[in-house]
Amino acid sequence: MDALGGYPSKNVVSLPLLHIAFVIVIFCVGAQGQFCSFFGNKSPSPQPGLRNCTWYKESSCCVNEEINSLFSQVRIPANSNGNCSNYITYLMCYVCDPRQSNFYAQERLTVCEDFCNDLLSACQDARLQGVRLGTRYGTNGSAYCADRRFQVSSRTESCFTLEESKRTLVASSSLLKPSILLVLLLPLILVLSGSFSMTGNAGQRMTSFLLVAVVVLVICSSSSALVTDNNIKSMASSIQSSLVTTAGNGIQRDQLQSLYDNAQSGVEQLNATHILRSIELKLTDLTKDLSEATKAVMDAVLSARRSAAAQPTASPAARSLSALSSSVYLDADSIFDRNQVQVQYNSTFRRHVSFQQSSVKIPEDVDRVSSELYDVVDWSSKIDSALKAMETRRNARWAYFGSETGMYRIYPALEWQNNFAGFSVDYDPRLRPWYIAATSGPKIVGIFLDCSMSMEEKQRWEMAKKAVSSILHSLSRDDQVSVVCARGDNVSPGGRRFQYNPVVLGCQKDKMMRATASNRIKLLEDLDSQNPMGSGVSHRAALDTLLSFFPAASTCQKVLIFVTDGKDMDPDVFKNVCYDKNRGSFGCGALKTDFASLYSAVNTAHTTKSIHVVGIETGMEGSTLPGTLACKNEGVYIRLNSTSNIRTRLMPYFSYLARLANTESDAIRPTAPYVDASGLGRIITLSRAVYDPHDARKLLGVVGVDAVLDDVENTLLDDQFGLSYAFLIDTEGRAIIHPRLKPSSELVDDPVYPHISKLELHNGKPSAFSETNGVLANMVAQKTGQRTVTGPRAQQRGALQDGLVWVDSVQFTYHYTAVKSTQYSFAFVVTKDDASQVTLNQLSYTAGQARNYYHEVSKYDSANRTTIGYTTNSNNYNNLAVALTASTFKLAGQAFCDPTRYLLSDEPNSTLVDSYYNSGAMLAACDAGGIFQPETRSTVWITQPIEATWRARSAAVSDEIVWTYFGSANGVWRSFPGSRSTRNYDPTRRPWYHRALANPPSQYATSSVYLDAGGIGKVVTVAQTIFQTRSVPSGTGLCTAATGRAGNCACSNHAQCQSLYCYGTPSMMCANPTVAGVGAIDFRYTQFAGFMETALDVAGISASDSCSTGTGVSCLLVNDAAEVVYDKSFAAAADGDPRSYENVPLGYLQGAVMLDLVDQGVFNRFSFANLQGTCGISPYAPRASDRDLILSAEQVDNYFKNQGPTPRFKNEYGCPKDQIQYQRNMTSVDFTNSLTRNFQGPCDDGSYRILPVSDTNLLLLVIQTTTNKTGNLFNFNCHIFNNIARSGGFEAKEVACGSDSSDVNVTCPTPVKYVPPCEFDSAGGLSHSPTLIALLAIAVTVWPLIKSE
Repeated sequence: MDALGGYPSKNVVSLPLLHIAFVIVIFCVGAQGQFCSFFGNKSPSPQPGLRNCTWYKESSCCVNEEINSLFSQVRIPANSNGNCSNYITYLMCYVCDPRQSNFYAQERLTVCEDFCNDLLSACQDARLQGVRLGTRYGTNGSAYCADRRFQVSSRTESCFTLEESKRTLVASSSLLKPSILLVLLLPLILVLSGSFSMTGNAGQRMTSFLLVAVVVLVICSSSSALVTDNNIKSMASSIQSSLVTTAGNGIQRDQLQSLYDNAQSGVEQLNATHILRSIELKLTDLTKDLSEATKAVMDAVLSARRSAAAQPTASPAARSLSALSSSVYLDADSIFDRNQVQVQYNSTFRRHVSFQQSSVKIPEDVDRVSSELYDVVDWSSKIDSALKAMETRRNARWAYFGSETGMYRIYPALEWQNNFAGFSVDYDPRLRPWYIAATSGPKIVGIFLDCSMSMEEKQRWEMAKKAVSSILHSLSRDDQVSVVCARGDNVSPGGRRFQYNPVVLGCQKDKMMRATASNRIKLLEDLDSQNPMGSGVSHRAALDTLLSFFPAASTCQKVLIFVTDGKDMDPDVFKNVCYDKNRGSFGCGALKTDFASLYSAVNTAHTTKSIHVVGIETGMEGSTLPGTLACKNEGVYIRLNSTSNIRTRLMPYFSYLARLANTESDAIRPTAPYVDASGLGRIITLSRAVYDPHDARKLLGVVGVDAVLDDVENTLLDDQFGLSYAFLIDTEGRAIIHPRLKPSSELVDDPVYPHISKLELHNGKPSAFSETNGVLANMVAQKTGQRTVTGPRAQQRGALQDGLVWVDSVQFTYHYTAVKSTQYSFAFVVTKDDASQVTLNQLSYTAGQARNYYHEVSKYDSANRTTIGYTTNSNNYNNLAVALTASTFKLAGQAFCDPTRYLLSDEPNSTLVDSYYNSGAMLAACDAGGIFQPETRSTVWITQPIEATWRARSAAVSDEIVWTYFGSANGVWRSFPGSRSTRNYDPTRRPWYHRALANPPSQYATSSVYLDAGGIGKVVTVAQTIFQTRSVPSGTGLCTAATGRAGNCACSNHAQCQSLYCYGTPSMMCANPTVAGVGAIDFRYTQFAGFMETALDVAGISASDSCSTGTGVSCLLVNDAAEVVYDKSFAAAADGDPRSYENVPLGYLQGAVMLDLVDQGVFNRFSFANLQGTCGISPYAPRASDRDLILSAEQVDNYFKNQGPTPRFKNEYGCPKDQIQYQRNMTSVDFTNSLTRNFQGPCDDGSYRILPVSDTNLLLLVIQTTTNKTGNLFNFNCHIFNNIARSGGFEAKEVACGSDSSDVNVTCPTPVKYVPPCEFDSAGGLSHSPTLIALLAIAVTVWPLIKSE
């Protein structure tokens, strides 16, 4: 070896620098590879740290977070040997296989026949649902895989098999990320170039290295002059001219407006009291219907139980589930025999079900040969007649009975969902919030978790974490919880002291917190981050902290749960530390756990605060602490001796809670709203505990009936118009439904419900809402009334995450009342301007008029198809069914008298709709049995003539525009060319609609890039507001004011009008401030980008300064929310990867420029708490393919009908976020000339010019980069800096704690006194030993006296 520690050098051939540059460029371009269809079509990547499925490290579709999430769902079947477990693990690892696009498509997994046979051969003795696999399937592996709902194939190239899963699969380098390859090969390139040769002059090596760096810099960046002020003005003018001309000719706003101006109309005063009463009756009827349904099921259970008690018991040999007929026991875990069970897709339930009978789900942990289980399955089948009666109750969805044995009978019958590995998703009703809420009611749970070092031995810590996790998962948002991780100081064998303190988990450190979904996630994350360390010396301090959180006066059940190994098992070194001046240690025995003190504190808490104690021991040695604490304080003791079946082993705890409940109360308890796992959106469950008619203390189980909140949501939100709206709160002031909350269809998890004051108040106003005896106080008290106030009102700027525009000094009235027999109140908020509504007269059809076509164009006959130019072969429309020569209309839910019936059922009969909207017959009013809101037909007829105008546009305009449409405020949607829309499409809830209303009506409001709801791909929308007819006088004495002039007043500029829109020829008049709707056009993004590039290529700009050819020149269009509307990179982004182009913040691309624009006052930065945000389990990854991701409207509507049995990975969960947004400051910057600035940042240095584009909400930003620092592969500061500068959401779990106050008055039933049998075995073999109990009693009594000495 030479002096440098390397091997003797060899002659190295230097490559020409041009070749090196070529290699770098090749890696910059990258190569195409496979895509991960199970994970939304991202690309595979190297995962050297993969902890499972490690044979995919070199190229993997999964990351550790995804494996952890997925594998935690799977329980290996009982009795599986090692070989069987290996095969199942191999199968589960298909999620990491980079070839998965070959065998996983459309939510269906194809497994090779040979692999199925080999797996079954290895798992002959394993048991599923209590049956040996060899007995059930013999050697037929295909049948086994088919029951897992996999497709089976003998073609190995298109199916998953063991050989593929064990391959290294490096096919390989092409799948590595180009940036990683560049990192790996750069040293080789440098060595080949001589830069790192171990021989030669150091100066020569450095020179060679610098030359390579220069070549790289030349490739990556260069410098030229920034465009001049005149240049950017010319570019902005060109954009303005092209965009305004094209959009104006496309939307035809003047024509649309004239249709409304000439419409026959009148003025009607809004009867808010009538609307309030109507909503109240709807909601009251809904809750009454559900309460009656729940009671009917409960009565059926009691009747069936009485009947069973009177029948003779079957012989033990006959009491087997397999002996029961399918009409009694239809196993939900199996695939139903279609010859016996009629299964059909039902749009109300959004899945395939059978209304013939109920089905039964049994948890995996339950012993299926139990005679008790057999009995309850048998007699509970008699409740089917009551369950079938749910079909007549339009508000009821799932109806079920969960037995104390774990059996779950549900109607209508359904085949249970399988997980990704093909095993039925486990479900134990006894652990569900609706079950626990019915049997125990709201409760306060404090968990003392022993985190001392002794817990790390013999899987104690894993058992403890699983136990705490199971308890947390069982809580609902009506419960309160706190978890304290107890540990204290320890010392090393050498006597050195290490400080450890107890830790309160979660984000609420000084009191109990609500057990909301986000709070539970935070607790679980904190729990996962803890490890055993330290001693038990601070256990008393930790206990005191936890006990202080329990309110003494609350009548709720209060439970203290001790999770500990239960013995003074800290290493001896902790107990024998004597004072040492040099090491600063303590006296001998100072670190010993103080057991007697713990006994005393718990005994006092039980006596003074009525706290019940549950002792959970994690170990097999036996102990005194958890058993003594539980049994001495009328609690229960549980010993865990393995990490398996933890939930089942905790059943004594859940049964204990049920025994403490007040069984004499016959209240039917509604749960807090939560997201249905079956896809029904937000639901509430009305549940009732059922006790044995022969033994009032014996719990039979819980009955429940579900209702979807869509019913309530549609009822409330469909009365939203202008700045008027409705909202629903509970008696704690939590906002359940509000226009500023996500609709049910967009929720991915149980949401956080913010306090209504966070939504209704802006800078503390209007104060009358929150003051004593104000609106909020009266609503919480469930009073009826009204209150007129003046204050700010909010208007959405686009999508919910885009933030709000606040309108100051609006006069409005809160009309509020309570929903009888519930915990809810609602309010209808009406502004002064909205109190008078323009109403359209019903129009009658006359012969010869052009007809209106409903949006389901494929259902028309051949003659009509020819008339409307029907085709499915248009490349410009991705071969969708379109009517090229006609417009079509679509009705949103609010256009129907019963929105819920329309939205949750099949599309209404096209012939029926067509006849109603092409008829002269008067439409019946809703309260007279009508189907449609009568005014909607007038809207359809008023807008029909615009079709001819749109069709007559020039070919040049038509070629640039993909869709043209108008969405009315009352839910009518007219589009050209005609095409099918999704069933739940409502134009008034779309971002482009809100953006048009939030921007000045004289502007062309341009959206950011987004994925078209019709299935076209990336589009950009330009929209303008259309107002109601101005022929109706809207006020007197208001036509001479300098500003705020009413509709139909003379004007000379927009600022004079209340509507901010002055128009007309020859006389200019103010528009009516009431909005009729929004007209808009869509550009396909490729067309829009070409359109922009042409507009930017103006005369007088040199090639080096040009946006298209200049090196280092970037030209961006940015909207008033600092979102990028145009960037050259967007055109190449995959349509199925919206995150790469949709709502992209300027700060994400140009952090230094964004922050400088804020400093210069061009944009204002603001933040707000988005309590219903979305977070990802694993980091975002770009999509590599659009396959199965771009869906047509029909595919969207039929998604649940055609859903595959193995849904792709769900990466999202609900979480609170700190939302950062930017809003253009319209007054602070004088844009007579462009703003020109230099900037410096960790990504690049350079200069920029920015200038607004007149008559739009856009700004043109031209950036000249002089130094590009992104070529440094290790420049992590750049990424961090841009994240700081960008807008968007940032996960902030602290927000959740602040949003859910624990200081609320939760109504709790009075608990009953119950002393359970309690036994424990200590290491000394004591079990309820009188001597031990006497000694403990003495210790508890004497210890305080000793302590006081």
